[in-house]
Amino acid sequence: MIDMRSYFTHRAYPCIVKEFEDAFDKDKLKCKEYWFAFKDLQSRISHNKCPICEVELTDIPNKTNTATLDHFRPKAKAMYPDLKCEPKNYILMCSLCNNTYKNDQFPLFDETKRTKGAKNILDTRAEQALLFNPTEVDPLDFLELVFIQTQQGGILELKRNTNTIPKDKTSYKYQQCKIMIKMFGLGYCHKDIRLDTRNERNLETDEMETISVKACRVDILNKHYGIFIELAKEVKQAIKTKNNQPLLRFLKEKNRKQDLEKYGFYRFIMKNQFSIK
Repeated sequence: MIDMRSYFTHRAYPCIVKEFEDAFDKDKLKCKEYWFAFKDLQSRISHNKCPICEVELTDIPNKTNTATLDHFRPKAKAMYPDLKCEPKNYILMCSLCNNTYKNDQFPLFDETKRTKGAKNILDTRAEQALLFNPTEVDPLDFLELVFIQTQQGGILELKRNTNTIPKDKTSYKYQQCKIMIKMFGLGYCHKDIRLDTRNERNLETDEMETISVKACRVDILNKHYGIFIELAKEVKQAIKTKNNQPLLRFLKEKNRKQDLEKYGFYRFIMKNQFSIK
């Protein structure tokens, strides 16, 4: 998961907000055609990866990794309709994270605290949201990685940060981590066996097809495992031997550092915030 907090402090952000707000009818909140003004900047910060699952994004329509802008707090009438034109409510996601896994869900720790008629993000600060936004907080404060072998092969899962999040399963922070991981299918792979379906365009036939979507996304987690397992082993060895020279050589070879540091997972590993099962 990628730390996107530099988005709001980026020097281009105020200019984009001004152009966005000058373009649409504020009285009628007709801003749909202007949402994507924020896409390019977020894509640059995330190195064109989904900040949630870290899949490489594409502009090809109807793919699971198509770049989309999500209303973090859903714009549905029963949720937060007046936040549909709130710049701080937009976050880049792949289509799968946005439209299949999250959709219009936004659970709270206490549903009675949901803000009614919120006009801006500040109006929602009293809510205890069970999803955290990587544009607002550092994912490292909540999560850690685990490299694990399953019947489907090696996968890289997210789990609760055992150093910062309490063990009490009824606590707000514990539930926040649990729901964030489960909702986006990024952990608990030995438990989640639910299958959903979604429509995706076959680029060869140009026809829409129904595909199955696993609650736990073994395919992308398996790919991440393959990308990062050697780095994880090098880091563990460097810590064990108190010698980081082999690690530095590993990163220098084949421009590995340049490629790997584009992922949020790189930060987790370099901070030793992971385990290998």
